[in-house]
Amino acid sequence: MRNEKITKITETALFIALVFLGVFLFKFPLPFGYMHLGDCMIFLAVLILGGKRAALAGGIGAALADVVSGYTIWALPTFACKAALALVMGLILSHKVFGLSGKAAWLVGGIAGGIVQSIGYLIFWFVLFGKAAMIAALVPLLAQTGLGIAIAFLLAAALEKTALRKYFREAVQ
Repeated sequence: MRNEKITKITETALFIALVFLGVFLFKFPLPFGYMHLGDCMIFLAVLILGGKRAALAGGIGAALADVVSGYTIWALPTFACKAALALVMGLILSHKVFGLSGKAAWLVGGIAGGIVQSIGYLIFWFVLFGKAAMIAALVPLLAQTGLGIAIAFLLAAALEKTALRKYFREAVQ
């Protein structure tokens, strides 16, 4: 029992670090913020950890990257939006929504989670900076989500061909 808890904590901490690095190291500047590779790490976290632990890993990792990068104002919104992304994707994968399973459920879950994340961020953009900034942030948010899904899908396909496949949740196999 104790080893199982330690394993879960360690796996979650590993994904916190992967999300942090994906956000902090791989930034692509845009007029309204930046795109990063953190989302693809969150999508992979959902596949391996499940929605709840991936929500924790994604929220903490991305929020820490915001703080370290000087975007402290975004730390709490980032935590909430990234956690929501992982929870929605995890729910869709675990409950086989619309009768989907495997890669179809993965894709629908990723898109739905990305939409929820984008809506959350747009609300924060509106509250913090107004309607014009919110509208300007829409395309970059959707592009970041699309990039995250595409890269995670490719990484997951590659990882399925390795011994790491055994760590993927049953819902995606």
